[in-house]
Amino acid sequence: MFAFGAVRFDRDDANSGGWAAIAGNKALRISSHGDLDNQTLWWSNLSFKAVHTCNLHKTPNFKRTTYLNAWDTSGQSGICDSWGLNDPRFSEQVKTQFLSAIFTRTMGVAINHYGMTSDGMPLADNLADELRCIMLPDPDKSFGPEIDAALKSAHQYFCYPVTPRLVGDDFITINFQIPAVKHAKAMLECVYPSDEVKYIPSEALPPNKNGHRIKWALESERPLLLKVNVSQISPDIQNVLGFANGAKRGRQWVSQPELLQLSRYATVDITAAFMFSEYRVLGGNCSLPRFNRLQSMSPTAEIICSNHWVSLCKENPYSLEANKADQRQISPRAVWLNSMDRFFCFSYAAKLASFGITVKRYGAGSIMCVVPKYHYKEVFEAACSIGLLSPSKIISEILMQEDLNHV
Repeated sequence: MFAFGAVRFDRDDANSGGWAAIAGNKALRISSHGDLDNQTLWWSNLSFKAVHTCNLHKTPNFKRTTYLNAWDTSGQSGICDSWGLNDPRFSEQVKTQFLSAIFTRTMGVAINHYGMTSDGMPLADNLADELRCIMLPDPDKSFGPEIDAALKSAHQYFCYPVTPRLVGDDFITINFQIPAVKHAKAMLECVYPSDEVKYIPSEALPPNKNGHRIKWALESERPLLLKVNVSQISPDIQNVLGFANGAKRGRQWVSQPELLQLSRYATVDITAAFMFSEYRVLGGNCSLPRFNRLQSMSPTAEIICSNHWVSLCKENPYSLEANKADQRQISPRAVWLNSMDRFFCFSYAAKLASFGITVKRYGAGSIMCVVPKYHYKEVFEAACSIGLLSPSKIISEILMQEDLNHV
């Protein structure tokens, strides 16, 4: 059985020096990646580019910074932000020690709950794909070029509201989180379509007047994937809604949950549809680990639960479909769950925007805001008042700001 360790290089370069720690033990100084032993699974702070530049992506026991949070390019730094490790009181040596403990406990749950192997190195480049292959070991199937294209069009991870470009030294971004265990439970309660589907052309749809077609789509007991034209978005919400802003492809198709959201704020014209035979629920093999209330507030619970539901919202992992990510199959399950995640996040983003707060991005259980660098107490209080969690370091920074304002 191998150990789990964290390594933080001084630069985004595996040939630079850094700190390495195993299982929460004291971090030791290293001169380069060559000092790391091959019987430990190493979670590094290196970017995709840095890992590929030196061919370390071909080393099974070496993982890049986003291994535990593939949906967030900040990787280790994002986890440090969430749990207060980027506080200047903590040295790189201490950060590395704490990260190695978090990694060890997280992988312990992956082994004990999911049955992830403990005698061979994980092959995927992120934990979400590891969990997906255990929970749903069969690849999501193709439906044919037309339906596959519609599913890819409807699939979107993040939404980027249309906001003023606030740059420079006067502003920073803060990522507020929906409590991870709570959000994961809500996501896993969502239903999704079956694999049986038929096409409904425009002439076979209900009359497109007096809202009949929208009413039919929203009240349908069968899941619908709908081709839409969206216009006349309400001025009060258009910037936050940001429909299709952030999509990898042009957005022409939406799921029923997204139609419900859009129809409240915009004129939506349905021009075609794919109808699935029934709704399904996720099976017992997709059940979350059990965490008590205290455990639910831990880094381990947050990381595991987030990876759990995200794993069900992605394209096929590389190990199930050896192709580029944007060419792998997207399932109806992934489309529906992703739309529900954006639906949940939008409700928080809209509330923050109503307080006059600039929302930069939402999705994956988080809402990223742009705030004045030295005056974000009001933003912190607004986010907390609606049930969002803030990075731990913000509290100490707010206290320092208030103290300095009175000096």
